[in-house]
Amino acid sequence: MLPRLSLAGWLSSGILLTACLAWSNVSLTPVAADDAATTPETNEADAPIEVPEGNDAETLQAFLQSLGRMRADSPTPAGFRAHFRKLLIALDEVIQRDIDEDTAQLAIRMMSQCYDIIEQFGDRTATEQKQAFVEGLKTSERPLLAQLGCLLDVESQISSVDPGDKAAVKSVMDQVIKVMEERPLTNAHGSLAYGAMSVIEQTGDGELAESAAKIFGDALRTSDDPAFISLAATLEGSARRINLKGKPIEVAGTTVTGEPFNVESWKGKVVLVDFWATWCGPCVAAMPELVELYEAHHEAGLEIIGISLDDSRAQLEEFLHQKQLPWPTLFHEGAGEGAQDHPLATYYGVSSIPTAFLVDREGKVVATDLYGEALSEAVTELINAKPGAN
Repeated sequence: MLPRLSLAGWLSSGILLTACLAWSNVSLTPVAADDAATTPETNEADAPIEVPEGNDAETLQAFLQSLGRMRADSPTPAGFRAHFRKLLIALDEVIQRDIDEDTAQLAIRMMSQCYDIIEQFGDRTATEQKQAFVEGLKTSERPLLAQLGCLLDVESQISSVDPGDKAAVKSVMDQVIKVMEERPLTNAHGSLAYGAMSVIEQTGDGELAESAAKIFGDALRTSDDPAFISLAATLEGSARRINLKGKPIEVAGTTVTGEPFNVESWKGKVVLVDFWATWCGPCVAAMPELVELYEAHHEAGLEIIGISLDDSRAQLEEFLHQKQLPWPTLFHEGAGEGAQDHPLATYYGVSSIPTAFLVDREGKVVATDLYGEALSEAVTELINAKPGAN
């Protein structure tokens, strides 16, 4: 199955640290604990990173960004463990200073990720060390660090909870609700709300999703920050999408060629609603399969409507000119970077692409999470189904 590209910016700080792995095409594949014990560490950590003097936020944040772009001297599990241990020393030095909230939040998040990466490269002691780091923050005499420690603790609970254990998910949700009462809200609060909703979605519990979306949305809207208001709408859209199966879909807008469109005009057809973008590699890679699917079933009643999440009309038009896709494509003028403010993407809480909604001949949604062969089989089944059989 092709990978999907996340649209969410709330958890994107992980890119800062994992970017350095891309230089050597190394993935975060778990390494056996025995490998950590038998593979000698490099001496990379012997050369400490020089941290800029002072507490200037702009200077320190630029420094933190540069840490995320540093390459490991040795692209081996031992080399990466040593590299991220060295980053931990520099990050800890930053945190010990009297720094502003944004800098502290970034440095603490990066430290958390360092521990995670070190653990995934074979050092199982990193898990306990991370927990000790979090507990130290929570008991800090500095209120800012104590607050960030509590937020990080809840984030860890989100990442480790079993979606199959609804009681545990509900408990984590309650923890997020509690911290969302804090003011002022920060990006960390947004990350927690987004992460909690992602876990709730995995449970498939539509009622719980609606409840969480309302509570999180109400809390986020107490801020006048447009980013929080946008996130609130996305979370509410996620709940709408989770409860979409068996219900009519609402898709209307203007095609890239300027023509009005409403999916209701295709009543009686099997409809595939494809959220995609030209800048999304997995989306582009999936296009040949969609074209093949369309050509195989169009005469029997299959229609496809593409919803472009591009923010560049010119780029989209050039792509469509080259590929000559045989179905219409909706485009929203003025969407933000990455088109996360596209009204249909927001309305249905689409946070990763490609995302496809499959609609039966009665206009009701059959699935929102099918890809590749599973999607092809579902389309074929709907096309061949007798009227009233669904």
